[in-house]
This record gives sequence, C-alpha cells and structure tokens, in this order.
Amino acid sequence: MLRRIQVGIITTYDSVDESVEDAAKRLARELVARGCVIITGGDGGLMRVIAEEVSKLNGICVGILSVELEELSYSHPLRHLYNTVEIRSGMTYTARSSIVVRSSDSIVMLAGGAGTLNELVMAYNMGIPVVVLEGSGLMADRLKTMFPDGYLDHRRIVKITYAKTPEEAAELAYRKALEGRRFRTEVRG
Repeated sequence: MLRRIQVGIITTYDSVDESVEDAAKRLARELVARGCVIITGGDGGLMRVIAEEVSKLNGICVGILSVELEELSYSHPLRHLYNTVEIRSGMTYTARSSIVVRSSDSIVMLAGGAGTLNELVMAYNMGIPVVVLEGSGLMADRLKTMFPDGYLDHRRIVKITYAKTPEEAAELAYRKALEGRRFRTEVRG
C-alpha cells in the first residue's frame, strides 16, 4: 500500500477576512475527502483555521513548528491544539519552511506574505508542483502578474498552476501529487 498523498498548504499566520477563512476551510475539506495528509508551518492564522477544519473531519494535519513557536503556550495566538502531529524542528521560521516544502508531494499557496513566497521559491527549486488559489489575497494574488507564464525563472523547472476555487485547487494539487509520485517511482525503479 502506498503512503498517503501529502499536500503542503503555505499561507499566512496573520488574520484575514472571513471569506479567505472560508476558502481555507473548503480547501481543507476537499483535501481530507481525498485522503490527503495536510502539512503546514503549524502557526496561528490560516494555519490554525486549516488544522481545526482537518481535526473536525478526523483528518491528519502535520504542523512543522519553528523554534520560535515550540515554547509558546497553547493560549498564544500563534500556537494551537489542532495539529494532529507536531514536529518540533528546532529551526527558525525560514529553516523549518524547507521541511514543510520538502515533505509535500504538492503545494497549495493561499494568501501569504514574504515567508510564503520563500516557500514557493523553495518548492519551485525542488520541482514540487504548486497550485495558487486566486482571490485569496496577499501574495497569492500578485503572482500571476509577476510571473504571467507560470515560471519563476528561465529554467522553467515547474509551472505554477492557478485555481479559482478551493475545490479546483484541491483537485489540481491532488492530481499533480499523483503525477509526481508516478514519475519518482518510475525513476527510482
């Protein structure tokens, strides 16, 4: 039996409006319905919203915690009890992002800021497929203008895919993860 598909959701720990929270919940529901394990940075904000939704559905949400979060109490806005699994990385926010990305078969970008952009670039450099949810605000809504052909640079490592709804983003991320898994299996033998 193959392991479950692991989809990283890269996003913000900032507060966002209700419509973006709703999109995050819908995305989580769709991925759990497909049997995916969700991986996030484990913080508050949208990561908390996602983890809480996954928890309600008895899904699996892995939070990769930075060293800055590890010692915070669960009453702190950036710490929560909804991750099914917490990995205490002992690394800074930026360093722990490499674990989030590298552990993902595909990535969905939802809103986000500079840290999320950093994770996107990591995924691109590692050849991990990225789906960007349009209309979710912040950095996610700037990418199509910045990279209209879907590639971050001349190497054209992996094309960024854009989705208009959380349901479409989940389907694309799932499909791209499966395609990547087949490729990796064929290459390894």
